[in-house]
Amino acid sequence: MGRFGHYVIDADGHGGEPLGWRRRIPAKFQSTMRDYVDAMRKRYSSVPGAGLRADESAEAVIPDEDDLEFAVPTQPGMFDPEKRMPDMDLEGIDVAVLFPPGSGEEWAMDDVEFAVALCTTLNDARAEYASHAPDRLKLVAKLPMIEPRAAAEELERCVSQHGFVGMVTATHIREKNLDDPSFDVVWETAQRLGVAVCTHGGGQAPGQTPFAVDRYETRLGIHALTHPLGAMHAVFNFTVGGILAKFPELRVGFLEAGVGWLPFWLERLDEHWEMMPEQAPLIGRPPSEYFAGRCFLTTEPDEKMVPYVFESVADDIICYSSDYCHWDCAFPDSVSILEKRSDLSESVKQRLFSANAAKLYGFEVPA
Repeated sequence: MGRFGHYVIDADGHGGEPLGWRRRIPAKFQSTMRDYVDAMRKRYSSVPGAGLRADESAEAVIPDEDDLEFAVPTQPGMFDPEKRMPDMDLEGIDVAVLFPPGSGEEWAMDDVEFAVALCTTLNDARAEYASHAPDRLKLVAKLPMIEPRAAAEELERCVSQHGFVGMVTATHIREKNLDDPSFDVVWETAQRLGVAVCTHGGGQAPGQTPFAVDRYETRLGIHALTHPLGAMHAVFNFTVGGILAKFPELRVGFLEAGVGWLPFWLERLDEHWEMMPEQAPLIGRPPSEYFAGRCFLTTEPDEKMVPYVFESVADDIICYSSDYCHWDCAFPDSVSILEKRSDLSESVKQRLFSANAAKLYGFEVPA
């Protein structure tokens, strides 16, 4: 039980990559890895701390001799599991689901073989990190979605060998929407394994095909737009695009995009489906009915629209997220801020902190 009186599942935390993990990639890919890291540095040079939040106690990530790390300060718990435990205790988190970097690993360097090796190396390194406290640290897999069959095989390996609880994908994969039939093998595998499918940004990653963000040059514009707009894009593809109809047991999270857009978007999709059902041949009822009971969002602590979404859509949708330890997170106060909110009832807080995330990831919540 967390320090503020609730059992807390962080449905969207970050970190879990041990220092030097990129050096573990097979020798034949070392040169390509250096090119990939250079591309990431170029793309993310304008992001505060390369997207990581740090305070006075943060440590610099020192480049190794192969120059495959970023020299940026970051909270030590991002790469050291022993230091993650006191941070979770301080924040009041019992279990954290950790998401990997969002740097275009799915299609890295437009090279299927390299993308497979990169995702495999990343997943294995993160499994090592989580093994420090397997009851508290849970993982989702990064997959080489550039080749869907290889992605499905990697998901199967991560779940069977390492106990991963889900997978993460960008909200589109280069020129393909997520409802492209080539990805069906991935969704079928996730459904069969009973693990969550989570979308999580990815509109600005190196090598990505831009989705609206190419009209913006500032980090403010790109970051503000890419997550919610990408999530709306993904919700359309999973509902109207027929993924949820084809895979009726699939559970899906649309994460780090806020929550206020959801009532408007579901209402608009339903309205358009009612007027033009023939243009959505893969579904037979309103899009919102496919979303209900199987799809989830995450909120950070100060989003004012949370009560409205609970009241106007459903009470089993929104999960708590720490966003640890990105530059815009509220560490170490995210649980405390939510707990102190007077506009959220006790039953709403219980669902936010644990029940909804447990449903998404298939966890048991202690009585």
